[in-house]
Amino acid sequence: MLVTPAIDRHNRRHARTAAAAVAVTGGVLGWVFAPLFALLALAPAAYWLLRRRVVRRLAVTARPFPPTWQAVLDRRVRYYRALDDAGKERFRRMVAVFLDEVRVTGVRAEVDDTARVLVAAGAVIPVFGFEDWEYRRLGEVLVYPGAFDDGYRTDRADDPNILGLTGLGQLRGVVVVSKPALLAGFADAPGPENVGVHEFAHLVEQAEAEGGLPPEVPPGVVRQWVGYVARELAHPANRGAGIRDYAYTNEHEFFAVLSEYFFGAPAELKVKAPELYDLLRRLFHQDPAALASHLPWAAGRVGRSAPCPCGSGKRFQDCCRHPATA
Repeated sequence: MLVTPAIDRHNRRHARTAAAAVAVTGGVLGWVFAPLFALLALAPAAYWLLRRRVVRRLAVTARPFPPTWQAVLDRRVRYYRALDDAGKERFRRMVAVFLDEVRVTGVRAEVDDTARVLVAAGAVIPVFGFEDWEYRRLGEVLVYPGAFDDGYRTDRADDPNILGLTGLGQLRGVVVVSKPALLAGFADAPGPENVGVHEFAHLVEQAEAEGGLPPEVPPGVVRQWVGYVARELAHPANRGAGIRDYAYTNEHEFFAVLSEYFFGAPAELKVKAPELYDLLRRLFHQDPAALASHLPWAAGRVGRSAPCPCGSGKRFQDCCRHPATA
């Protein structure tokens, strides 16, 4: 997602090589048939085609970070507040690149800076430990006004119990999240539920299935994780560790729910399931329990009996606390 000096040099060499190859091909063919000398004009186009994303990202990260975005990170994203100055700078740059390249669109819901930055934070947190990461094919995040059903309906839904969805098939490249659930996941106090992290964890897993997991994650760790999940789903040993029942739906939801837990309440997970925490630490290349150990516990998490942030009038426990995510 970010352009390091090494990535920039590699991309520049690749672009020069491609441009030279086009120029040589045009020159050779031009000797055979003179009009083909026109192919020489394609060499600069080939160079720019391969350089344009890198150049754009460098320009995006060179701009001043918007103060309104900074205020959202400072106020709402506990993970960000736990980083040192260098980490915060890197996090801001990743947020800027993400929002430059991925549309965040409201569907009957207002999408303000808070919603956009929290969507980006949910995308950055799971991959922050990777040096070179791309959310391939992701083009848009849809923000809904509340929970929805499997037909993406909110107003006419008989049972709106979905807070987030990672698109498949014709919706591949789209993530859908409930705005109230997104906001609740970034409440002041830490908690094991965060729909943004959940849905982007699904994208990380999809990339792994396609061979896209960053090379920093050793294949042995991936195999260990697959074996652990198979054993846990067949014979749950950590069900009493505070893991939501929804995690046991299938291996994909297990990964997404545990990702929420790992980043949202890492100290709790480390105490209740240390083996699982260590495995996730090696998989994500992050240690959020150590990262957040110096932060004070903040009040403000939505209580079970408090009014639900979605505005339904129901208690949080009876409304958006337990709906399914996909």
